[in-house]
Amino acid sequence: MPDRYSSSPARAGRDLQNARSLLGKQLSDLVYYQYYFNHEKYLGDIGSLEWRFGEREVLSMYLLSDGERVGADLLPTDAPTSFDIEPDATCSWKMKSLFTDLSASHLQHKIICEVEGILDSLNGQETWLAGFKVTFETGDTLIYLNQGDDAVVLINSLAPVSAGLDTRFVTFI
Repeated sequence: MPDRYSSSPARAGRDLQNARSLLGKQLSDLVYYQYYFNHEKYLGDIGSLEWRFGEREVLSMYLLSDGERVGADLLPTDAPTSFDIEPDATCSWKMKSLFTDLSASHLQHKIICEVEGILDSLNGQETWLAGFKVTFETGDTLIYLNQGDDAVVLINSLAPVSAGLDTRFVTFI
């Protein structure tokens, strides 16, 4: 999909609808590509998430190229390609399970009972889809959020409040 990471005003509704396809599904795995610089783990950005359920069913959540919005589709995540910036500066990624890395194994095999979009607006201006909030049958929540070019995952907690930023949780756009 050539426009997978491109932002447009019309795509937010489609992305939220894709994310809501998780409703009623039993989560079997949740993976992401961990970023490494010179073989050292960088914890500031979780990257794209790939939700796995059923037999080979996936849903990917990822940041869009505008640095503010998120997207979701029913395709596997793109495996980033390693590269060298200089002879002694290497950027690489390794696939990891979020269950292991964030001690979230209690979410494995749980049923998803709600998916909401997180709409942000700055000082009452135009809104944008900044993240997704997923609620499990246990009442646990997982938030996938764009925090200014970095993707973060929050389990059972909300993002810190920012002055002038209005946040709403919605089920449709």
